[in-house]
Amino acid sequence: MSALAAIAALCVVIIVHELGHYLAAIATGMHVDRFSVFGIGPPIVRLGRWRGTEFVLSAIPFGAYVQIRGMEADDGSGEAPPPPPGKVNFRDARVGARAIVIAGGPIANYLGAMAVLFFVYIGAGVAGPAVAIEIRGVHPGSAAEAAGVQVGDRVLAVAGTRIDPQQSGRDIGTTTREHLGETIALELQRGEQTVTVRATLPEEAEAPLGVDLLEVAPREPVGVGTALGRAVSDPLRDTANQLEGLYLLATGQIKANMTGPVGIVQSIARQADVGLVPFVLMVAFISTLLGMFNLLPLPALDGGRLVFLGYEAVARRRANPRVEELVHGYGMLVLLALILLVTVGDVRRLL
Repeated sequence: MSALAAIAALCVVIIVHELGHYLAAIATGMHVDRFSVFGIGPPIVRLGRWRGTEFVLSAIPFGAYVQIRGMEADDGSGEAPPPPPGKVNFRDARVGARAIVIAGGPIANYLGAMAVLFFVYIGAGVAGPAVAIEIRGVHPGSAAEAAGVQVGDRVLAVAGTRIDPQQSGRDIGTTTREHLGETIALELQRGEQTVTVRATLPEEAEAPLGVDLLEVAPREPVGVGTALGRAVSDPLRDTANQLEGLYLLATGQIKANMTGPVGIVQSIARQADVGLVPFVLMVAFISTLLGMFNLLPLPALDGGRLVFLGYEAVARRRANPRVEELVHGYGMLVLLALILLVTVGDVRRLL
C-alpha cells in the first residue's frame, strides 16, 4: 500500500506542476486547448469544457499535461490556428507573459510545498534538534544485515567515532567510506541496551553499510507566524542545499548515485512506512525538487526555455525557432535516455 501511496503522491506533484502552467496561461490571456488532469497520452475520458479548455483523463495513468495553443513546435509556417476572441496564442504573447507561463509550473510546485509544510507545522509542529539517528531500513545482502543490525537501532558510534545526530547521518557515511574493505565496530542502542556489532564493509560502495537512516527529532508546537515563516524558508533552504550538492557533484568533490522515478517512489514509500507526517513532508520535499529541477537552465526543461526567452528579452529578437526546437528536442532525448539509465540502476539496486 505504501508503494501505491507513493505513486499517487508523485502523480499529485506532477499534476500541481501542470496546473501551474495552466493557471498562468489563463491569467495571461492565452488559450489552453486541453488539460489532462490525470494521465498522459491520448484522452480516454472527456470530463467537459471550461473557458474553452477540454478537461480529460488520458490513457497512461501517470502525471498530467497541458496543451497551450501556439506552444507546439513550429511546422515551418510560423503560424498556429487562431485563438478564440479575446485570447492570444503562446508564441504571439509578450515575452514576459510567456516567461510567466513557463515558470508557472515550478512556481506551483514551490507554492504547493509551502502550503503542505504550513499545514503540517500548524498541526504537528516543527522538528526540534535531532536527538538520535535511527535505522529505518536494512538492505538485503548488505554489510549491516550480515552484522545483525536491526530496524529501530540507534547509531551511537561507527568505527570508534561518536555520531552527532545534528549531522543527519552524514558522519556515518563519511566514516564508513573511510574504512572500505575493513571490519568495523558499530555501537548501537537497542531498546534500553547498548550493543556492539561488527560489520565487514565492501571494497567499493557509496553507501557501504546498506541502511536507511531516520533523523529522530521531537516535534515542537509553533504559532502561525513561525509556521508560515518556516513553510516559506524550508523549501528555499532545501533548494540551496541541493544546488550545492549538484555543484560538488559536477566538480567531482563528491560522488552520488543518481535516482530516477523508481528510486523516488521507494523514498516516498519508506517515509509512508514511518508515518503520515514523514510521508507528507517527503511529498513536499519532492515537490520542491521538481520545481528546482525544472528551473535548471537545461534543454527541454522549463529553465532551458526561460534561457531562450531571456535571450529574446535582451536581444529584442527571437531565437531561430528551428534552432530552439532542435535544442529542446535533442535535450529531451538525452533526458529520456538519462531517466532510462538511472531507472535501470534503481531496478538493479532493488533486485
